[in-house]
Amino acid sequence: MIHKSYIKILTAAILFCMAGCSKDLDRQPLDNLGNTTYWSSQEDAERTVTEIYRYLGSNERFFISCATDDSYSWSNWPVDIQFVANGSATPGTGTFGNFWKNLYQQVARANDVTDNIDRVPNLDPVIKARLLGEARFLRAYAYQQLTGLFGDVPLITHIQAPEEFDIEKTPKAEVVQFILDELSAISNDLPETYAASEYGRITKGAALALKARVELYNERWQEAAETAKQVMDLGVYQIDNNYLSLFNGDNKQSKEIIVSAQYLPNVYPNPNATWIGAPSLAGWGQIVPLKSLVDAYECVDGLPIDESPLYDANRPFENRDPRLTLTIVVPGTQVNNTVIDITKPGSPDALGQSNASFSGYYYKKYVPTTISGGWETSSAADVMILRYAEVLLTYAEAKIESGQIDQSVYDAINQVRQRNGVNMPAATTATHPDQNALRELIRRERHVEFPVEDNRLFDIRRWRIAEQVMPGRALGIFNNFDSSRSDYNNYVLVETRNFNPSRDYLWPIPANEISLNGSITQNPGW
Repeated sequence: MIHKSYIKILTAAILFCMAGCSKDLDRQPLDNLGNTTYWSSQEDAERTVTEIYRYLGSNERFFISCATDDSYSWSNWPVDIQFVANGSATPGTGTFGNFWKNLYQQVARANDVTDNIDRVPNLDPVIKARLLGEARFLRAYAYQQLTGLFGDVPLITHIQAPEEFDIEKTPKAEVVQFILDELSAISNDLPETYAASEYGRITKGAALALKARVELYNERWQEAAETAKQVMDLGVYQIDNNYLSLFNGDNKQSKEIIVSAQYLPNVYPNPNATWIGAPSLAGWGQIVPLKSLVDAYECVDGLPIDESPLYDANRPFENRDPRLTLTIVVPGTQVNNTVIDITKPGSPDALGQSNASFSGYYYKKYVPTTISGGWETSSAADVMILRYAEVLLTYAEAKIESGQIDQSVYDAINQVRQRNGVNMPAATTATHPDQNALRELIRRERHVEFPVEDNRLFDIRRWRIAEQVMPGRALGIFNNFDSSRSDYNNYVLVETRNFNPSRDYLWPIPANEISLNGSITQNPGW
């Protein structure tokens, strides 16, 4: 379990912020924290750095898969991401503004540290370098998200004076280079591991893993492979033998976890069990899988369902990659000793029931083994930000795309797909002999390994396949069990989506930001 002292520091920092930070932090005034009564001790510095971590977890981040072909959200509260997915969003849609504000608050908090930490008297140089490294990492992560979502964005690296509030967008390429330079600069100032009392803080491996991600997302193939290999060579991380335990709160200190948004029961919980759980688990079934995700899982012979002789449309969940039923609740799945079967008459989880899934599927991934408290405090399971599985697949994809295909590519992929409890057939030169076959494999592997994490949105954008996978009919389960419904003997139609390739590969600059910042311009098509 995560060490309680870390969360208590975080909680204290949050309470401090609530008491003293009433202004939006994306426009942070000079007097916000940098005043004469603060920055007088190491404790001040540690508390301010620790407070930045809370921005890693938010409703918006947890709902992000609902903007992809993986998931659907039936309600526009607390997040109106449904409009983003179906193509009806406008610059005033709340999702855009909420992401923008949250990420720039994270940037502003980090800038507060980089601008003011020198004021702490007699701060140990090693501790200072480490705290600066943590703050700069968290700022770099925010900019990775911002550039991936919005493209060109303002690059703000210090606390703004009022006359600096109107600021132009910085070209994405410049922001990306800033991110990479920052991560290179801090990696040697961060420890490879921490004592248990400090578990959860940013490490050297985290800086390198994020750097590899940014290099991959920006098609710097050689650099991405080399950086991912540095993480692999640290010898700190390994693939966990229990996939589901990474997400249900049972394995918070797994050696696969590089960075996570962390929670603790009764001290710092989250509502994610409410958003993702079925009604029989006291959930609202608000984030649910779609058929397109279900279909992505191979059969146990390692072939896609449209190629495998093992696939039976009448028994579609049999003989499939075990990650399918580790990730998704199919009819008859047991979760926390409760059987969820939407085909059973009278089931509270059935199609059309209050708070029931619109697709007929639920996620099992991220349902905590312990659900307690009210709807807003139902879970203490941590939310993944970076995992070692991503590092391995980053290494493999970068080598594939750079044409440097060797046995290490297959080994990296197989570490992920052959973890204990999954044990899918190994990829080999016989099954995947060339770049095209490996590219198809690595993309499918990322698809089925990372549902409800944020990878899919960035993947369909950088691969330029969003225009293929997003528009059209978003479908759910095949209804061969409820003859009272109009979709009997058909796939459930969840919604019809639109995607404009000339517009929707970038989110719009939020309408509120356009009105406040006279120097910023709107993204094309919005």
